[in-house]
Amino acid sequence: MAILDSIPGLEVFVCVDDEPLQEYDDDGDDEGEVEHTQFAEYQAARTVGKFVESVSDKEFSIRINLETSYVMDCASLLFPIHIDGKRCWEPVLAKSYYAQSIQGSRVLSRVTINARGVRAVAPGIEEREFLQKFKFSKIDVTMDDDKLANVREDMKRIQDVGEIIVKVYKGGETKDVTRTTTARNVDLRSVGDKVHEKALKGDAKSHSASLGPATEPVKKSYVECQKVDGVDNPIAIFKFKYRSRDALKSLLIIERTPSPEPAEVPATEPALSLGNLNSAQKTRLEQFLRELANDGGAGKNSPNRTIKREHDEEDRGGEGSRKKRKFGPPVTIDLTDD
Repeated sequence: MAILDSIPGLEVFVCVDDEPLQEYDDDGDDEGEVEHTQFAEYQAARTVGKFVESVSDKEFSIRINLETSYVMDCASLLFPIHIDGKRCWEPVLAKSYYAQSIQGSRVLSRVTINARGVRAVAPGIEEREFLQKFKFSKIDVTMDDDKLANVREDMKRIQDVGEIIVKVYKGGETKDVTRTTTARNVDLRSVGDKVHEKALKGDAKSHSASLGPATEPVKKSYVECQKVDGVDNPIAIFKFKYRSRDALKSLLIIERTPSPEPAEVPATEPALSLGNLNSAQKTRLEQFLRELANDGGAGKNSPNRTIKREHDEEDRGGEGSRKKRKFGPPVTIDLTDD
């Protein structure tokens, strides 16, 4: 979650599928040095920056939480939301609307605002409005030389693309108002035509924000409120740069997947060279080869040949010899006897 240590209890998230996206610290300063003016230094001290991962065609929302540790020392809070440099919506959280959760300066239970999109007035029907949800749209990048002539135009088109900014202001008492038919609908659309790679200038921008179809009816509810400290003095600024996973890897925001190390090939032993033997080794080798030749040519009658045989009676000392049976005198049997 994006938080400021100086303002405990105030949290801002970018969510997909109603779950907060994982955040990565944005320690770089790609906008140059901070201007040495009173307002610039004031805002820089109250700004927190994060990277989040964007996925093509996924809807997203901005969730704002007030936790019990927040001290509500004003009548209301205003949260203007800018996406890709365009003002999209300005939710207002008034104490009078959350009497059960906020009493005095104490927040008794969590209060949540969920910005899922913008409100669009139905053509010709002033009383009805529809929600157009935020979503990420992929930027088509090309290296076609025919597009080189449009690099400056491409750079201008994507100058503010890829960033969500939520500012927080203290507000006064609110007053209910009715939105007029002259109110302009938000024109938040994808980049459109292909962008030349040189227009990115190594920034690795991968997506822009766009709006889905206006299909979900919403209740009309508008209030009027003043920023008590002026537009130059927000109490907090939350910046989210959204990039694809591959872009985050190229920017070294998240670790690259390590390449597998090549398998070690066992070293082969060097071939034996007889020329490297000394005289003593050569003598022993000749003796071994001579004995090997003699053993290979010996026949079955060779005195060195070992013959396996059964032990005879003499070897066994007579103890193992077969004893002769003793027979008595012959007996005559008459088979005709009754």
